[in-house]
Amino acid sequence: MDKKTQIVFNLNNFLLSISNAIDYTSKEYFNISLGHSKRVAYISLKIANELNFSNEQKFDLCAYCLSANIGLYERKKLSKESCELSQEYANRLPFLTQNNDILKYSHERIDGSGFYGLKNEKIPLFSQIISFVSSLDINFDLSNNSIENINNIKEFCEKNSNILFKEEFSNHFLSYSKSSSFWLDLQNENEILFYIFSNLLDYSKVLSYDELLEITSIFEKIESKDTKLLIILEKVIDYYAFEYKDKMSLLITASLSKIGKFIIPSNILNKKDKLDEEEYELVKAYPYYNRKFLCNIIGFNDISIWASKVQERIDGSGYPYLYEAKDLSLKDRILQCAIIYDALISKKVYRNEYSHEKAIEIMYEMAKNNKIDESIVKDFENTLE
Repeated sequence: MDKKTQIVFNLNNFLLSISNAIDYTSKEYFNISLGHSKRVAYISLKIANELNFSNEQKFDLCAYCLSANIGLYERKKLSKESCELSQEYANRLPFLTQNNDILKYSHERIDGSGFYGLKNEKIPLFSQIISFVSSLDINFDLSNNSIENINNIKEFCEKNSNILFKEEFSNHFLSYSKSSSFWLDLQNENEILFYIFSNLLDYSKVLSYDELLEITSIFEKIESKDTKLLIILEKVIDYYAFEYKDKMSLLITASLSKIGKFIIPSNILNKKDKLDEEEYELVKAYPYYNRKFLCNIIGFNDISIWASKVQERIDGSGYPYLYEAKDLSLKDRILQCAIIYDALISKKVYRNEYSHEKAIEIMYEMAKNNKIDESIVKDFENTLE
């Protein structure tokens, strides 16, 4: 492996970390507790073991479970469109086995009452498993181990066997649910993670940084369809003539630089009026969550640190860490300026986009107030004109 051009990448390691962000969307739209993706993966793997799946199949099933709702954030509700978008994004991921349209059909029911009207064996097996488990968690929140909730879940399984899902899946689940330890594990993320890791072999791959950027760029436009951040940043990086690894690492950071915004409810992100103090504090927390969501991904140490500094300012007035000039490298400062410039030339719910000239004018004013580097603003002015 050439460390200057390649990185070791493990799909489930990446998705387990990213699922922590995606689960905030599931919490908002399904009104369930955090951890939805992991709960679905945990029970799906139990079923996969009963069905004697190969190690490769279990690895891929887990990855599909963790990414199943990746399209929900953008589409704002569970729908045919959100399933199709999830599938579109999943097509960029390096799965081990050949499986088609798993996420597209991940909410089909065997009686044909799903979004596409598929029945029985016309629904891929992986999709059937995900549909069964996710429907239980969406309808009942499997982390709720009250006696009433458990009884309702069991009744739902018995009533809908061979109607919404295979009786075989229901029987396996009802067998697990006899044990109190099963329900206690569903409340404990560490136990869920232990089970997942102990049932998956390590299928790490060596990817080029270009291939990794193709994967992470899934998240570039989630917060804003108008963003041109990667285009802007690449032009500026080329002007500075960074080496390949530094260039690609910064672009990967930029593609993930707003993943922390998954924690922010859509009604706050899309609010036209001025945010109140509590709402603003939540928005200010997103770079902290950038790091929280990215720090456990293998090989992402620098990326997670850069992503945590995107709203810092050289006078110490940024957030969330109040870093000062001495704490901010040239790469940090370039990335901050790229994010500012991209925000200014993008249309927002509360204003229209600014022209290049107006954006640069605003950035010079920020530099005058010691928020960002004037020399970098000048480079942006010349590079992006």
